[in-house]
Amino acid sequence: SVYIEDDMTLGEHFSMNPGVHLSLFFTDGRTYFSPEPRLAMKYSFCGGWALKTAYSRMSQYVHQLTSGSLSLPTDLWVPITRNIRPVTSDIVSLGAYFSGLKGWEFSVEGYWKRLNNVLEYKDGKMAFMSAEDWEQNVETGEGRSYGVEFYVQKTLGRTTGTASYTLSWADRRFKDGTINSGEWFPFVYDRRHNFSISLNQKIGKRVEFSSIWTFMSGNWMTIPTRKSFTINPDGDSGGVSDYIESRNNYKLPPTHRLDFNFSFHKQKRRGERIWNVGMYNAYGARNPNLITFDSYTKKDPATGKNMDVPALHKISFLLFLPSFSYTFKF
Repeated sequence: SVYIEDDMTLGEHFSMNPGVHLSLFFTDGRTYFSPEPRLAMKYSFCGGWALKTAYSRMSQYVHQLTSGSLSLPTDLWVPITRNIRPVTSDIVSLGAYFSGLKGWEFSVEGYWKRLNNVLEYKDGKMAFMSAEDWEQNVETGEGRSYGVEFYVQKTLGRTTGTASYTLSWADRRFKDGTINSGEWFPFVYDRRHNFSISLNQKIGKRVEFSSIWTFMSGNWMTIPTRKSFTINPDGDSGGVSDYIESRNNYKLPPTHRLDFNFSFHKQKRRGERIWNVGMYNAYGARNPNLITFDSYTKKDPATGKNMDVPALHKISFLLFLPSFSYTFKF
């Protein structure tokens, strides 16, 4: 790969950053050439206001395969091949920024992202399939994501921190109809709301305290919505099977947690010693690390007969995770 870019200032208020990145990837006797132009522009106004816009095209030579039937970190990263092309994306953003208040920064930025050659498992071919023939279990489609982010940062004083909120959408579509009948469906990691707030506090000359609280909408997963009873042409029963109306049709509960860390600094003769003591998920939020679909039997109050009732079961891991570390700078 090779790239070239330049920082240009045109007049007192306008600046521009054009560039291009070129990459070449050879695999299985096939060569992929990816030109990736990018351009960023900024116009500064009086009073600390600025307006920025940017465009970039990117290519990625590995694909992320996610399972919509499990809420687990079971993602598989697979390389491009002779038949699987690279992922490409085009991103456009526009934002307004304000730094006219001493020690504070404010911004709001919107973006639109278009993706090509994204991969998804075929219907019925989810995670834990054989890795040897994974190419036979996937389909290639397109994606889109867009949203807006609000950001505030305090940069001066003994107490600093940030607060941000993002409202976003992420979808996938497979026009040939092989997945979800060719209709748009939410991506597994489509998190509509994402809010975080961080705090950094200096306690004396040697101690620093930092914390961050995050809240995110839940991921998506695919679950059966009802049972289907099939009958073979010869009249025999084909049995009962799960019916799934659409891909990623269930939104999981939101997740939230608080992390904090204390840093103890001491200047030694040959350098600086730092002890770090922290806690992950300090208040033990039971976030849905694993969701399983099951059913239980109960009596139908109308008929008195037993019936199967679908149910989702949530399992949470790592309710509390303390951490310790030692650093020596010299």
